[in-house]
Amino acid sequence: MKIDKVEEKIQSLRRGSLKTIMYLALLAFSLSIMNFLFGWKTIEEIPSFLQPFSSVILMVNPYLLYIQAALVFFFGYLAVNALSGLIYTYMRRISDHPTAAIMRTITRISGIALLLSTSASIFNVNPAAALTVGSFGGLVVGFATQTIMSHVVAGIFLLISRPFTYGDVITVRGQTGIVKEIKLMHLVLESEDGTKEILIPSGNVVAQIIQKKIPPRTSKPAKTVLTLNVSPLKVAVGSTVVFTGNLKESETGKPVAGATIKMMERDIGREELLASGVTDSNGDFRIEWKAKKTDWRDNTAEIYAKFEGDKDHQKARSEEYTVTITEQTEDTNPSR
Repeated sequence: MKIDKVEEKIQSLRRGSLKTIMYLALLAFSLSIMNFLFGWKTIEEIPSFLQPFSSVILMVNPYLLYIQAALVFFFGYLAVNALSGLIYTYMRRISDHPTAAIMRTITRISGIALLLSTSASIFNVNPAAALTVGSFGGLVVGFATQTIMSHVVAGIFLLISRPFTYGDVITVRGQTGIVKEIKLMHLVLESEDGTKEILIPSGNVVAQIIQKKIPPRTSKPAKTVLTLNVSPLKVAVGSTVVFTGNLKESETGKPVAGATIKMMERDIGREELLASGVTDSNGDFRIEWKAKKTDWRDNTAEIYAKFEGDKDHQKARSEEYTVTITEQTEDTNPSR
């Protein structure tokens, strides 16, 4: 489901980009066609193949600027809407809906200010007039969004620099909590007791000293604890015995998955491998052994589990059990 949503957003970004490019291309094409057809001021300037329409051309020519301005505003407005939608879709990938909606509004206002500036440049031969309109629009947008944009820029900085990450315990502006979410406008902390959320404006976070709690260090390789369950302690030759148990880190209690556990039988001066298995995601293992006499001198086997260790975990050994092996033919293991 999550992959489908990501793919949908990517498709939306592509559609928005194509729409924006298409509207701008249509605007350029329309302006070129209108200027070619109606840009002639005298009948002598009109090409011969357009002479039959000279009366229409000369009638439309005085209003050409207004038509061009209308085309600029019409296609420009469509392009601005498509671009603002594109910005919204992109921002939704890294922020929440309110922040993305604010960025869409800012883009739309800025685009309309640019359209007004462009329209003014069409009616005025003096570029300074168009620059004045555009500058005024920029000032209006800048003053109206000054506070918002400062927090948005700070939020982008936090997302890129990552001075902390989700799950870190930090203190900022006297507030201590677990980092739950990093948004463009706010940093969301959850109190350590889980009873409340703390929202701090992004701009205030960047300008403050941040204290980050360092998690307790665990030695590597980590120490492990191997637990073995043996039942029953008396079995018949040829019966199936099931050994179960668990392997975990001793300090954190974290299960050790994918570890090879060996069932061993100890005799004087030697060890014999009976069977082996691998722990699952919970650190549990289940190993079957077909009972047999391991020593002709007696009917007992001193059995224990052993983990050889790896680069992340130290080796471990379970408690040792004495299992009596009888000559009975029936299976005395109730778990079979």
